[in-house]
Amino acid sequence: MNHPTLTLQVATPEIAPSFSQLLNGTIQSIALAVNKVLTATYHAVYDDAQEGDELTLLTAPLASTAEVQSLYESGIIDIESALPAALHSLGATALEVAGAVKRRKQADASGSDAKLLEAQNQAKLGDADVLLKAAQTGKTTAETKVVEQNVAKTKAETKKLNHDAAAPHATPGATAAAGGGGASSSSSSKK
Repeated sequence: MNHPTLTLQVATPEIAPSFSQLLNGTIQSIALAVNKVLTATYHAVYDDAQEGDELTLLTAPLASTAEVQSLYESGIIDIESALPAALHSLGATALEVAGAVKRRKQADASGSDAKLLEAQNQAKLGDADVLLKAAQTGKTTAETKVVEQNVAKTKAETKKLNHDAAAPHATPGATAAAGGGGASSSSSSKK
């Protein structure tokens, strides 16, 4: 008979190192008591449970990311210790942590050099960054040309408007209307 799997993970925020040590001890004590309660409840609910079946509350010691990083970089802890602690501080589940450790072991076993891969990735990122900046520069240049054209057009329009406003100019057809219909006759007779 398949019984449900219960996995509880306690995730807590980063806190001061001295306080985290005290809290780690307290959480571990609580986890042990919870383990006993969970196991007793499991056996009470499932009559066919084996004597050795046990439910456990999985907890991980609290550690700040900076502490884990400094311990790893100084060589005090290896990647198999640092990786779970770092992933737990990010809220990864036990299954995700186990998968990450397994992938890291496979990468180490296959002989892939992590530093070489990181350098290659950095080079790719650098190349992509150069291409992006070149594209942005091209776009900015094109936009600048459009703005310059708009400025030239606006200057020409302003010059025309200023010219038109400075002196009244006769519009075609307006002078003929002002003269009285266009044809004037003068007759003089001498007697």
